[in-house]
Amino acid sequence: MIYKIKEYKNKLIEKAYRDGMKESNAFFGTNWVYGLPNVLILNNRKEIDNFMGQKSMGRSVGFSGHRIVYILDNNNMEKESIHKKLSDADYYTLIKHEICHLFYYKYSHNCIKPKWLWEGVSIYLSKQTVYTKPKSFLMFIDSDTKNVDSAFYEGGFAVKLLIENFGKKKILKLISRSSEVKNKNEFSKLFKKIYNFDLNYKNFNNLLKKNK
Repeated sequence: MIYKIKEYKNKLIEKAYRDGMKESNAFFGTNWVYGLPNVLILNNRKEIDNFMGQKSMGRSVGFSGHRIVYILDNNNMEKESIHKKLSDADYYTLIKHEICHLFYYKYSHNCIKPKWLWEGVSIYLSKQTVYTKPKSFLMFIDSDTKNVDSAFYEGGFAVKLLIENFGKKKILKLISRSSEVKNKNEFSKLFKKIYNFDLNYKNFNNLLKKNK
């Protein structure tokens, strides 16, 4: 497909971009100043599918890759997705979430596994984190479980628990070395080497009890 793209002015999106870049740079300890990412607002499901390169689910309203954040126009949200039109606050955090993915991708040396860490960090950094008891989030790739939502919401809460209990340095080390592993078992070994405890729901819930 061929598209002709023009500049789009929107104060909310511009603020989300600035804040997302600033906060992601601070979290990852980077200074991204060259080849800065762009935000591309898509009008409909067809455009999402074309840019994604595959048929997307109705829930999909944002994704990122190759220094570009792709976001569905909020004015078409209800028509082109399963969601109602987002509030300004939710649209703002959606853009920041996808910007964080670009930083993660660079920091992890182009690795997006495991799924829960990839999504969890963006959930945490964009402040979409909600209390969710860890019980089904430890998926390595999409096909690990039918409940993909757990990688987002439980994953975000798990990342919050790790950072609050052990600081940011360890999780950044985990992200940067994630490209060295090939499967879930190898990642679990890497996790234990860094955190000195097994990667399982019991240990995450012990952290939750400790924080109460």
